[in-house]
Amino acid sequence: MKIVLIFILLSISLSAQNPPFNGLGDGTELNPYQIWTKNDLMELRDSVNGDYSYVVSHYALANWTYGKHFRLMVDIDNVTQSIGRGTFYGYFHGAGKKITVAIIPSPPYAGTPLFLKVTGNIDSLTLDGIINEGTAGIANYLMPQYGVPTDVSISHCINNATITEWGSGGIAYSNSGTISHCINNGDITGVDCVAGIAGDNQSGTIINCINTGKITATNSGSAPYNNESGVGGIAAFNKNNISNCINLGTVEGQNHVGGIVGWASQLVHSASQITNCINYGYIKGTNAVGGILGYMRPIVNISNCVNAGVVEGESDVGSITGKEN
Repeated sequence: MKIVLIFILLSISLSAQNPPFNGLGDGTELNPYQIWTKNDLMELRDSVNGDYSYVVSHYALANWTYGKHFRLMVDIDNVTQSIGRGTFYGYFHGAGKKITVAIIPSPPYAGTPLFLKVTGNIDSLTLDGIINEGTAGIANYLMPQYGVPTDVSISHCINNATITEWGSGGIAYSNSGTISHCINNGDITGVDCVAGIAGDNQSGTIINCINTGKITATNSGSAPYNNESGVGGIAAFNKNNISNCINLGTVEGQNHVGGIVGWASQLVHSASQITNCINYGYIKGTNAVGGILGYMRPIVNISNCVNAGVVEGESDVGSITGKEN
């Protein structure tokens, strides 16, 4: 039995030593794998989706991208498929370059942004184009994995892409890592849980981010599975920390509509924080509409926040907070 186990672990480790990527570079920080063409990007997609895993700790496996660095060398146009299904564990350096997407609902990549799940780092990338029936621009899930010691973050990225129908966040759908120094300029339309930066900020941090896009929810605050729903310029709902963020875009919905956050509550025993944020956008809804926060449940600390935008609604409307419960 021990011999078989050793053989299996050895086989898994060896797969990581022969990466399924033919681009230039060796994947180190000083000599990252170079992405020059759309084919290079699709080769990365296929390798992320493939079974190239190895042991990274006593507790977890990761695919071969763990600890590897990738650098975008030129702008790439007409990307029609997401890096979907698998988890990206490495470092994707956009280097100020742009990827233009035209992602349409074509299985198995329907409804996903550029990356499905990121347990790594993405920085300095600009995204243009359109994602039909998409959940986000850069990543669906920004999520640490137990036993995988990785910097889980998206930083200095810009989303200009329009996201329709399932739209949730210009940068991420669900954030459990750190999103910093990012900008959303894209118009985002969805049913519920729609925001400029991240739809769900349950346990993550959003800092120094800006939204300029129009954020529209057709039925916000009515999710049948829970009450944590709404529409916001930065996050649809928040249970952790958001600071130093600005909303310049129009935010429209029904219930739980906020210039910064739609719905907020505490994370377990820790109060969620909304700090040093400003709204300049036009905020319009029906119930629980606020310039900073639409709907608030204990315990949320709002400090040093300013609303300089017009706020309109039918009930529970406030310059800072719409409704507290």
